[in-house]
Amino acid sequence: MSDYNFEHKVHNRAKSLKLRVLPNGKLQVTTPRWTPQWQIKHFINQNQDWISSQLAQLPAISDKNQIPTNIQLFGKTYQLEIQDDHQLPIGIHILRDVMILNPTNPDLIDGKWHQIFQKQLDRFLKKTARAYVFPRTAELAKKMHLTYGRITLKEQSSRWGSCSSKGNLNFNWRLVHCPPDVIDYVVIHELSHRQEMNHSHAFWQLVEKYDPAYKLHRGWLKRHGSHLAPC
Repeated sequence: MSDYNFEHKVHNRAKSLKLRVLPNGKLQVTTPRWTPQWQIKHFINQNQDWISSQLAQLPAISDKNQIPTNIQLFGKTYQLEIQDDHQLPIGIHILRDVMILNPTNPDLIDGKWHQIFQKQLDRFLKKTARAYVFPRTAELAKKMHLTYGRITLKEQSSRWGSCSSKGNLNFNWRLVHCPPDVIDYVVIHELSHRQEMNHSHAFWQLVEKYDPAYKLHRGWLKRHGSHLAPC
């Protein structure tokens, strides 16, 4: 396993070595500055079982153009299919456990269909994330008696949300892959920063008040987040 192809990231404030399995199956190792290669390889060797389990959880990949054959939406897994169906509007549709893509140009399916698919899929996911996150944030803010500025959805590799000093909230639209209670945790986390702009004991008490199971939801993100967020 020490010969495994991995990406090495140096973090000036890192105090220990951390492993992450990226969606493409590649390892990412984050280390403090000046960490020797032998220590990194030893660290990877020590975590072979964990790496194997994480790789086993990656979405199935089709042989053609390396497009996932399934996708998670609000924590549920859907089988992805491409169908040229004149009875369906162009776009993405969900039928029971299947997510169907009716492409804009079926003549390109044998050539650039993977590019068409990815563009339409991302558009669908962003729209779905917006339709869920915006009203849910308003509901939770009202419940917590807190206010906020504007909400922005972005695609980020390492953050699920943030709160600016001006009270604006930013969320990763990839949250749409997560179960609703995990999305709630992220929203509550960022809204709590409207009262506590830190990660003090008072901050976590506020998070726990509105999400008593936040530790479980936080753990879910740590275990599965690297498979959902892009890199």
